[in-house]
Amino acid sequence: MTRRPRKGRPSRPPAWSIHGEPAVDPAHARRYAWATGLVVAALALALAVMIAGPHRVGDYFAETDFYGAYADGARALQRGVVDPTRYGVVGPGYETALAVAGFVVRDLFTAAELLSLVSIATALWLWSRLLARRADPRLALLTTLFLAVNPTVFRYGYSVTNDALALALGTAALYVLLSRRGLGAALLAGALVALAFLTRYSAVALLPAGLVSLLAGGTVQERSGRAALAFAASFAAPVGAWTLFSITHGATFSFQFHHNIAYDVFARSRGIPWDDYQKLLQPRFHSLADVIARDPGAVARRELFNLWDHLRLDARQVVGMPAATAAAFGSVLAWRDGTLTRLWPVCLTAALSFLALVPVFHSDRYSLVLLPAWLTLAAAAFSSSRFACVVGAHRRVWLKPLLAVVPLTLATFTTARATARLADQLPREVLACARTLRSLARPGDRVLARKAHIGFHAGLPTVAFPFADSLPPLAAYARENRTRWLFFSWPEAELRPAFWYLLDTSAVVPGLTVRHSTPRPAVLYEIGPQFGTVPSWMRDPDSTLWHQARARLRVNPADQLALLTAGFVEYRWGRLDSARERLERCLSLEPRNADAWLLLGNVHLAGGDGLRASASFTRASSLDPRRAEARQGQGWASLVMGRPRDAAAWWRPVVSLTRDQKTLERMAELYKSLGDPVAEAEARAALARARRRS
Repeated sequence: MTRRPRKGRPSRPPAWSIHGEPAVDPAHARRYAWATGLVVAALALALAVMIAGPHRVGDYFAETDFYGAYADGARALQRGVVDPTRYGVVGPGYETALAVAGFVVRDLFTAAELLSLVSIATALWLWSRLLARRADPRLALLTTLFLAVNPTVFRYGYSVTNDALALALGTAALYVLLSRRGLGAALLAGALVALAFLTRYSAVALLPAGLVSLLAGGTVQERSGRAALAFAASFAAPVGAWTLFSITHGATFSFQFHHNIAYDVFARSRGIPWDDYQKLLQPRFHSLADVIARDPGAVARRELFNLWDHLRLDARQVVGMPAATAAAFGSVLAWRDGTLTRLWPVCLTAALSFLALVPVFHSDRYSLVLLPAWLTLAAAAFSSSRFACVVGAHRRVWLKPLLAVVPLTLATFTTARATARLADQLPREVLACARTLRSLARPGDRVLARKAHIGFHAGLPTVAFPFADSLPPLAAYARENRTRWLFFSWPEAELRPAFWYLLDTSAVVPGLTVRHSTPRPAVLYEIGPQFGTVPSWMRDPDSTLWHQARARLRVNPADQLALLTAGFVEYRWGRLDSARERLERCLSLEPRNADAWLLLGNVHLAGGDGLRASASFTRASSLDPRRAEARQGQGWASLVMGRPRDAAAWWRPVVSLTRDQKTLERMAELYKSLGDPVAEAEARAALARARRRS
């Protein structure tokens, strides 16, 4: 009798496994796409809150270009005026987009903010769709999360800069190139690369990356040769047309990037600020050949250094070390599970974009275009099926992605702190002064300022602050440029230190009338006919030092040198209470400041408090035993307390080192009264030498 075979039962998946299945079913893919969209929407909402709330004025760093160039260029384009000579560093793409946005939102500042918001949201969505098509939806979702909480992405999602638009155009080009097929897709991708290039010239890296991807079979194009020709032609057409238009309208076929390279090699690496570079070094460099010819070795060494240093700074400052560490592990897992193979055109584009930025100084805004690739690797550490730690016999759940909560939370807190710090540093004082200026200005008025923020918000042309170091040339420059207003805040003071006193409104300067002063130090002056006359107080060095110190303390109340300087002058003027307060404040910040302890001892002496004076001199002596002034002060303190023999003991070792005639006279009198002819003779000899020197 033959036994009938049993029907086979489907094998049940194990309750736990180390690795997961890489495939994602369509239902889960749709859920991942919806979740990704919600992340992008949440980021857009947070950026909108920043725009509607604290970001009412641009910062004095990355957003300066908006005030100094982009806004004027957009207004000119709205009037139909195209000046190709403006575009030696960046192309006309951003100003064109801003001009178009300005027709919809009349306030160009708000239009620029919204342009950045839309660009960042578009870039994140297109990048997620690219990853979902080329890799898997899990990677797309996690990468979008990493991007959404990154401080650099968030900052430039509301800033009035061209960075977000350049990122959006480059991402759109990659998306079309790598996920769409057909001749139309190749043409569109080439046109998008051209627009990205005309927005940020470093985006030229997209061109060779696209061509290699097409010719090496890295895209979905079936006829790669034809697609590569269409891609190149579509790039060359708008770029060539713009180049021809520029040359025929007065521009030369040259870029100004050599100044960025020269500044990085010969100035920034040596601690020379940009303004000093512009004044002292920039006139020497007319081309990249000039930069290399000055010191070929220094240029080569700096570029080799930048290869490593840019990578280091990207990891520490742009990506963040938790995400960078995840990216290191993610790159290994992505290689093992085949993700890098599927995304090799993306990796090539990122590598070429990185190399395009190596010649110039590092900046987080420049590295924004690299963040999607960086954070894709970070997300791969958690989305890879390798070591997914899967649990559940029926509903398979991956545990490893839960670990992403750690770097995502850390990045969120970093972004919150960085955003709060940047918001606190925004020059809101500009808006208060701009309101006053707008109410008082007459047609044809101009305002003199280091940054153009005040002019934009007041609706007046801004005249750049000159390289002047005294009042007469500054006044001559103001008259030459028919300037009625002077705005002075900390950027002017930091870069033109000879004029620090203009932040101290107690320093009366002929021809300057204070029209508005803000608690955060900024002053709006109206310029009168007497401007350029040197004030009488400038003839007194102590008065000049005092006003300079007061101005510095308005900017930084913890400026120890300014506290010490103000205390010294006030001591000399007999303002002992004020001098004591400043010196005590200085010592609360730096208790090991021997100079401050010495001066505080003298202040106590002048006030007749020998006990506190002695304590101060003791601290000074303990910090710097070689200082003769401490023993001299102890001698005076002993006399104030009625202890002449103690004073003689303190003074005896430093008689020959003493230079102050009043102290030497008192030494001689003291030693005579105590019957010490040797010490008296030494004191009188030192006094004679001091008188001869004077």
